[in-house]
Amino acid sequence: MHAWTKSGNPIKHPTPWGNYGVFSTLRVLPQHKILFKKQHLQRILENSVTLDLPWVPSLQELDSRLKEYLQQLPKDQDQLLRICLLEDCLGLSARPARSDGNPVEGWLLPYRRPEPSIKCTAEKNLYGKLAELVIERDDWIIMDPKDNELRETATSNLIFAKDNNLLIPEKKILHGITLQNLMPYLKKNFSISRGTPRDQNITEFDEILLCGTGRGIAPLEKISALGWSMNGRENFSKIRSLYEEMITSKDATLSL
Repeated sequence: MHAWTKSGNPIKHPTPWGNYGVFSTLRVLPQHKILFKKQHLQRILENSVTLDLPWVPSLQELDSRLKEYLQQLPKDQDQLLRICLLEDCLGLSARPARSDGNPVEGWLLPYRRPEPSIKCTAEKNLYGKLAELVIERDDWIIMDPKDNELRETATSNLIFAKDNNLLIPEKKILHGITLQNLMPYLKKNFSISRGTPRDQNITEFDEILLCGTGRGIAPLEKISALGWSMNGRENFSKIRSLYEEMITSKDATLSL
């Protein structure tokens, strides 16, 4: 873990959850190939401006710090790299990518994100609660406490599947970079509608998939609280294959 002040002085990386700021998690493949790096960095800066953070570095400075940090990471590992831009510092940290494609059990979390389009470190009651789970096999399914809609998870977007039909939420969620890039592949292979199911409606779906930086495409095994469990993996297999095609394309690892 490394962190720097606005003036470039190194400091101890603070605990992000509960501090005001923004973050994004990037997938670093072997040989330090980063998936959709420019999109992640641009989103951090755009969100920083929206939240009116006192310090917003340039895209080039952010990229320079990222490259500096990468030199200290092994080149033969698949990793997740988190960038946090807080009010008074920039922090980088990395961990092994161990949840990619793994089956997930969903746990309901009644919660309403104050600004769904921004990954805000101040949301301690959401991101801080991930420490209560084994992230490789568990996730919080965010359920709106008023209308009981299932919009996303703490780490991923959701894809609800029945036969060749996909229902993908698009309102009041974080539009994940992985899903944004995957959508053209999905549109060529599936019938897609946009909407958000409520808790009592999920029995209509055979499969629910998680789509995000760390999980890639992963199958949701069950949500015990709602009596739902997956019925087959046909759509998971198809979409996972499309995901693998996407991340091996030249466009996925373009530099700035």
